[in-house]
Amino acid sequence: MKEHEISRKDASAKALKLLSAAKTVFLATNGGHGHPNLRAMAPITFDGVQTIWFSTSSQSSKIIELAKDDKAVVYGYSPRSMSEFRLWGSVEILDDQESREHIWRDFLRDHFPDGAGDPNLRVLRFSAISGMYTAKDGSGGVFDAKESE
Repeated sequence: MKEHEISRKDASAKALKLLSAAKTVFLATNGGHGHPNLRAMAPITFDGVQTIWFSTSSQSSKIIELAKDDKAVVYGYSPRSMSEFRLWGSVEILDDQESREHIWRDFLRDHFPDGAGDPNLRVLRFSAISGMYTAKDGSGGVFDAKESE
């Protein structure tokens, strides 16, 4: 290990801790203009660092971008601890009722007034392949998201 490198298990655990506390993370997709598009998103629910579920509108530019290229990055940062994580993976666009009900929370009604059955609601399921955690002291490490607990 390098001087400030932490174990894969510790890096994954610290990334999960940041994700668990996050009200907002950033999702980057590959824009059609040749540059990444970054936007703030609320992680609705997650299964470790491996899978993060989001909601979006069927009219969102994310839908068009992800239909062309499903690769994405999720980024989270804590100003309090000055630590960050990045997760690299892909996003699947889901439009089935089971997925809609899985992510449904009351606060979504502001955007989707017809509830989980709103025809405009789309579910984004981000599946991480790998990740990286970094702390303010420069310590950090990379990890395989599929091996994370």
